[in-house]
Amino acid sequence: GKEIPGQASLVFDVALLDLHNPKDGITIENQQVPESCERRSQTGDFLRYHYNGTLLDGTLFDSSYSRNHTYDTYVGKGYVIAGMDEGLLGVCTGEKRRIIIPPHLGYGEEGRGKIPGSAVLVFDIHVVDFHNPSDSVSITVNYKPSNCTVLSKKGDYLKYHYNASLLDGTLLDSTHSLGKTYNIVLGSGQVVVGMDMGLQDMCVGERRTVVIPPHLGYGEDGVEGEVPGSAVLVFDIELLELVSGLPEGYMFVWNGEVSPNLFEEIDKNRDGEVLLEEFSEYIQAQVDSGKGKLAPGFDFEKIVKNMFTNQDRDGNGKVTAEEFKLKDQEAKEEHDEL
Repeated sequence: GKEIPGQASLVFDVALLDLHNPKDGITIENQQVPESCERRSQTGDFLRYHYNGTLLDGTLFDSSYSRNHTYDTYVGKGYVIAGMDEGLLGVCTGEKRRIIIPPHLGYGEEGRGKIPGSAVLVFDIHVVDFHNPSDSVSITVNYKPSNCTVLSKKGDYLKYHYNASLLDGTLLDSTHSLGKTYNIVLGSGQVVVGMDMGLQDMCVGERRTVVIPPHLGYGEDGVEGEVPGSAVLVFDIELLELVSGLPEGYMFVWNGEVSPNLFEEIDKNRDGEVLLEEFSEYIQAQVDSGKGKLAPGFDFEKIVKNMFTNQDRDGNGKVTAEEFKLKDQEAKEEHDEL
């Protein structure tokens, strides 16, 4: 045409941006693999990772670091582009690797956003952690005293120290820095389910590491400003004190024989009715004298009020002799009684 005359010699100055072959697969370059790698990611695992995404010439098109948030996804399930889905398999927690993805395993001929069509993509990733939805709590005992006969169980009152961190070692919280123990009633829902599981069958003086997957921890939402969403948690725990709880369903038990004139003893003014104040004073006296024991770790007033309410069957604020029954006199009703 008008631009190129006939018989002209042509000169092209070419800058090669990238090249690939339709037969190419992904290329993985391991930049940093942790010395300790107990497990590698598999299909169905849920990964949290950071990445920088560039073209082959180094042009940055996306970065999770700029959003200050990991990219979280299932792997091997088609939730990300095919090349990334494949490249995230077989990684270790803490691993850094480069994944080079040809366009037919990336965004194809059309591209997407800042990514031109038919572009080869380079992702530099850092795996923060991963877990599988079928994972349970992992417990590693680091130290167990030689005398370890009394083991923690549901209902026991525990005092313990802990350091809480993410799998990459980032410290989240520590009772040591607060200068006081963390105190709970085991199995009462005062901590996440994974911690309730991790504190079972532990003796005083024992130290263990408990790894909790997010579905047994703080879930997809995490705790704003404290725990990232979908994070795997690591607790280093030392149990310092254990107070045995009561049998399930009981808030108070007798340490000896029960008086046959129990109602009359509580009803000090002999008017045939027991008020909450009378009931509370009597229970307190039994605990102080060692004749009875309350479930440890709970507020005294709440326990006594609950016990009184269960005895006050007509709800009039008074307990009569006809209403008053011991636990073993019940027809297996769901009450926390005497």
